[in-house]
Amino acid sequence: MAKAWTDKYVEVDGIKTHYLEAGQGEPLLLIHGGGVSSCAEVNYGSVMGPLSANFRVIAVDNVGYGLTPGRAPEHFSAEAQGKHLIKFMEALDIRAHVGGNSHGGWLCQYVAHEAPDRVLRLIVINSLNGTQAIPPEPEGLKYIFGPQGHSHEEPDRDRIREGMKKFYVDQALVTDERVELHYEIAVKNRDFALERATARSSSVDMLNEDLSYRGKHISEHADRLEMPVLMTWSRENRGSTPEDAMDFFNRVRDVEMHVFPNAGHHVMTEHPQRWSSVVTDFLKSDR
Repeated sequence: MAKAWTDKYVEVDGIKTHYLEAGQGEPLLLIHGGGVSSCAEVNYGSVMGPLSANFRVIAVDNVGYGLTPGRAPEHFSAEAQGKHLIKFMEALDIRAHVGGNSHGGWLCQYVAHEAPDRVLRLIVINSLNGTQAIPPEPEGLKYIFGPQGHSHEEPDRDRIREGMKKFYVDQALVTDERVELHYEIAVKNRDFALERATARSSSVDMLNEDLSYRGKHISEHADRLEMPVLMTWSRENRGSTPEDAMDFFNRVRDVEMHVFPNAGHHVMTEHPQRWSSVVTDFLKSDR
């Protein structure tokens, strides 16, 4: 199947940064999550085509993920990832709508707080890291680096396939092609991910410190967001449920929320046409 985008690179702070691009119009920057297989194509490949009918869509591989290398330990922290994204926007000279899934929901808020003149509107997608602090043990153990959470085991195709069957509600998405993509990205980035996780998320306290912004969790600054915010959630999302996200929702001054049924953590992959339609309507709406 032909790709709906062009693969591009730009040098950002000495790092050859990979991104996908499609379409024309107002820029829409999409930021992926923090899993070892996370990257622009895994998170947003399904929506590059639909969104490109109305926007110049740019999905970036964060520093240390996908096809963008990172420098250890310089690029381990969430703050360092956020700073790299701002420099990426500067390198492309764009003012954009910015969306982020999962850990990307933290990163898009960091960009909005630190470079508000470059952000038009925000989209926060199924994001625990961006909407609440990691809960204390024992619940918090499933979110940190460890056997009950993110263990970053040696990549194995069969293990990845079984994990994807739990990850997606729509089992038709668990194709050989998708399994291979997850596997290849995991192989490329596992060593860096292990070092990063050991340094930044080996305990609940350590991870919450990494997710803080100016002394407290970034979600506690939500009332300072100056731009309209769209929250897209899935009813079956693991981690932050729609109910869990309501504290964040109630902090934001100009916000809408859309909840999709029958979808896992990557709601945009499970409902690409409908999700793209909701996003497009929000971004084009009068505020």
